[in-house]
Order: sequence, then structure tokens, then C-alpha cells
Amino acid sequence: MLSNALALASLLPLAASHFLLDYPTARGFNDDTATKFPCGGFDSVKTPRTSFPTSGGPIQLDMHHAQTDVAIYLSVGDDPGSNYSVVLRHTFSLEGLGDFCAGMVTIPASLNIPDGTSATIQVVSNGDPDGGLFQCADVTLTSTALSTSDYNSHCTNHTGMKVVTENISGNPNETTDATPSASGAAASSSSTALASMPTAASWMLGVAGIAGLVML
Repeated sequence: MLSNALALASLLPLAASHFLLDYPTARGFNDDTATKFPCGGFDSVKTPRTSFPTSGGPIQLDMHHAQTDVAIYLSVGDDPGSNYSVVLRHTFSLEGLGDFCAGMVTIPASLNIPDGTSATIQVVSNGDPDGGLFQCADVTLTSTALSTSDYNSHCTNHTGMKVVTENISGNPNETTDATPSASGAAASSSSTALASMPTAASWMLGVAGIAGLVML
């Protein structure tokens, strides 16, 4: 019974350490490589690409941390490499676990992107103590809008999920830094986010507590 409790406890850090990009379809996810820029260790373009409307579409995430800073970027081209210079949504602070839809994320009209253009959407979070977590989705940009039913099928929010701060200065991987600052939203968000990150000691105490319950 003790071994079962320890096995259960070993899953807890995993469940609290990352996020999943569910829509558009992600290149893939590997918890061991999720910290690797630019796409969490998945450097090859995934086909077929997901059609994504320039007028706006949902970015559906599954959040596994109670508080997270998130930002969304875009790179235009068949194989973008590491050039994610277009900001689709500035860093924001999110509270809650489970499904989160950052819906109606639009492609800037100033880019004048024609139908059929290949691009890659990058989602970055600060869910790792040593830096950011990265996931990417390869898309084909189109002027055809999603129908209401299609939009709703890819946009779900779990009860209690909410955005608490918008337009935070800096990238999410920068807000992981807990260095005090005299001013600035990024520093404020950073300390809040880190406060929710469990330390190794707290995980050990959690394991001990679970084991003790099982032994009783």
C-alpha cells in the first residue's frame, strides 16, 4: 500500500508542472523537453496543418498549474525556426486548473497575410521554476471564419478559470524570475506565480502525509 501511495505522489509534480495546447493541434508534448525553446523539443513542422482564421480563432489550453503567466506568439512561414516575433496576446496571468480558452485570438491585419499562408502559433507559460514552457501548433491562415458551432467546440473554460491580470510586461519565462523590483507588473505577477509553485520540501511532506494515511 505504501508503494501505491508513493506512486500516486510521484504524479503530483507532473500534474502541476505544465500545460497542454489542445487547439490548434499541437506538434506534440513531452514533459521532459517542455522547457526547450521554441516548441518544447518538437522542432519539426506537423502536418496536416490546422486551418486558423485571421479574423480570430480559439486557443484552447489545459492548465495544470493553479496560477500561470501565459503569452501567445506567431511566426509566419513554412518552417519558422525560432523567429516568433508577432505578439498575438501579451503576457497575462491566469488562475485555475483545467480547460482555458483564450478565444478570438486574431492575426494582426497590418501583416496583410493572404489565404493559404503557413504559420506557427507558439504558446509560452512560466510553469517551470527554471524558465518557460513552450508548445507550438502549425497552422494555415485563412480568411474563412469559423462557424459558431466550430468555434464553441474548440473553446471551453473550466469553472473558476479566470484571467486576473492583462498586458504584463515581459515574456512569461521572464516573469518566473522572483527578483524584487521597485515597480512593474511582471515582478508583481512573478512573485504571485512562484508562491503557488510547490517546493521539493513540500512535495516530500505531501508524500509523507499520503503514506501515513495509507498505513493507517
